[in-house]
Amino acid sequence: GPPLVSGVLTPPHLPLLVRTVALAFAIASPWAGAAESFVHFAGETVPAAVRAEGANPQIEKFLAQASGPSGLWERIRLGFAIPDVDRKAVAQQTAWYAARPELVQSIALRARRYLHFIVDEVERRGMPTELALLPFVESGFNPMALSSAQASGLWQFIPETGAKYNLAQNTLHDGRRDVIASTGAALDYLQFLHKYNNGDWQLALASYNWGESAVARAVERNRARGLSGSYDSLSMPEETRNYVPRLLAIKNIIMDPAAFGLQLPEIPNEPVFGVVRVKDDLDLRLAAQLAGIPYEEFLTLNPAFNSKHAPGATGAGLVIPLEKSEAFKVNLERHRETMARQAGSRSAPKKTPKAALVTRF
Repeated sequence: GPPLVSGVLTPPHLPLLVRTVALAFAIASPWAGAAESFVHFAGETVPAAVRAEGANPQIEKFLAQASGPSGLWERIRLGFAIPDVDRKAVAQQTAWYAARPELVQSIALRARRYLHFIVDEVERRGMPTELALLPFVESGFNPMALSSAQASGLWQFIPETGAKYNLAQNTLHDGRRDVIASTGAALDYLQFLHKYNNGDWQLALASYNWGESAVARAVERNRARGLSGSYDSLSMPEETRNYVPRLLAIKNIIMDPAAFGLQLPEIPNEPVFGVVRVKDDLDLRLAAQLAGIPYEEFLTLNPAFNSKHAPGATGAGLVIPLEKSEAFKVNLERHRETMARQAGSRSAPKKTPKAALVTRF
């Protein structure tokens, strides 16, 4: 069969130059992803066969993107892969969002803090990039969102599911609101649901909203009556019926915001924050001062703590804007030295292990 280059089919009868450029791009591009990842163009996979007599628009688009996506929205567009459901339902949901430009703008502005990290994680696992937009539907990208069913955080975990996916919930820290931990848990859960539903992302998303057992029972009822087990054919609650169309409506808007009279804020395709591991019990206002950022901004990056201080014992680390991370570590070390002197130390304080920036998002 035709060779695969980072998940992109490169038919053997393509000109050698085209195949060479494609291979070079797949190797050099920082967003090409792991071998198990895929590259999609506007929701379509590169076809397995190309008509020899004419230019292939997919390959032309592939070559046009050889320098990588210019912004995060474009990067997200390139990974769309979930098929459409009921087009009328999607159109209705799209119109609902399009009629509320202030809402879309405010959610997109909140998303700027978290979206690069989420897209990185989605791509690393070889998942469709529509999934990175799920917090748009779930929480409006508000990590403090709390539903009437006590679902919390960007990904709206209820307590039981959060516990199942190792999101600690105690007096110190609620992992459902932890941007790093909850994203990992949500993608773990979605991968499980994808496998549970035999590789069907629409049913996996319905399960995320309604529960895997409920979806499985609905599929079984249909099959017992000789009907399809597809998302569109199932009898389900109205909320779940609109859930996937709502996500695909967001996909439509991200794909071409101008077509709906909308404008999205630009989001650079670059890391936003890092995680600094500390063992100190820090007052959150002090931590914000050490990072040199407003307290409110610090809380949007570190929403999981249940009091006004960050206990180092939680092991969660502190999320700090990338450009402030080094200054935070220096200022933290100075603070430790000052506290040691005030405690009456007669000699230079013992060297304290420096906080380490372990990753960039």
